[in-house]
Amino acid sequence: MAQALPIQLETVSGPKQARSERTLQRLLDAAEALIKEKGHAAVSIPEIARRAGSSVGGFYARFRDKNELLRALEERHFIELLQRVEALADARRWANAPTIAIVQAAVAELVASTRQRRHMIAAFLVRAVEDPLIREGGLRFRRRVEERLRAVLLPRRAEMSHPDPALAIDLGIQTAFALMQQHVLIEATEAGGHRLSDDELRRELATLFLRYIGIDQPQPRRVGGKRSTRAHRR
Repeated sequence: MAQALPIQLETVSGPKQARSERTLQRLLDAAEALIKEKGHAAVSIPEIARRAGSSVGGFYARFRDKNELLRALEERHFIELLQRVEALADARRWANAPTIAIVQAAVAELVASTRQRRHMIAAFLVRAVEDPLIREGGLRFRRRVEERLRAVLLPRRAEMSHPDPALAIDLGIQTAFALMQQHVLIEATEAGGHRLSDDELRRELATLFLRYIGIDQPQPRRVGGKRSTRAHRR
């Protein structure tokens, strides 16, 4: 369950004292746990308040309704993920690493965070159809990911054969996000006649992204009955 953050959530009204902040975090934690257990639509406000050890009045002191609560959960969700993105996109971390390793790490983070928070992401995606604030929160997060990964990858543009590396990086990220959102909504990704494992998702998303921006990967080949690798040549 998420830990209390030393920040103010812009989507939350009401008192800001330390005790009130602890109550807020308990309400958010309770709502997140209940959404994971039974889905957003099935969760009631009295149930959230009871699980948080608060009251319905305490809930309404901070949120007008469940949708406003969901906006706060989305804000907290993206703040936590942005901390992970910032650590991932620290150029010092990748000073002596190959570009393939950066892409593989980014894809691994995407798959892992989607797996960990899939119930919350599903709730955000469903509400985003009708709530422009929730939709804009997701778009704003994706744009920040694009910005941070461009900053890491574009200095390596000489390795890329795509004629517009910046465009390719952005579209590659959007494609990966879209596939993982589909994965959340239908609870699986099927291709090649079977359901893909997380390992397969990581491998295929990294391959898709690298091929699109125009970077060759080592490809497995058999030498004397054993698997080896060599750089793939187009």
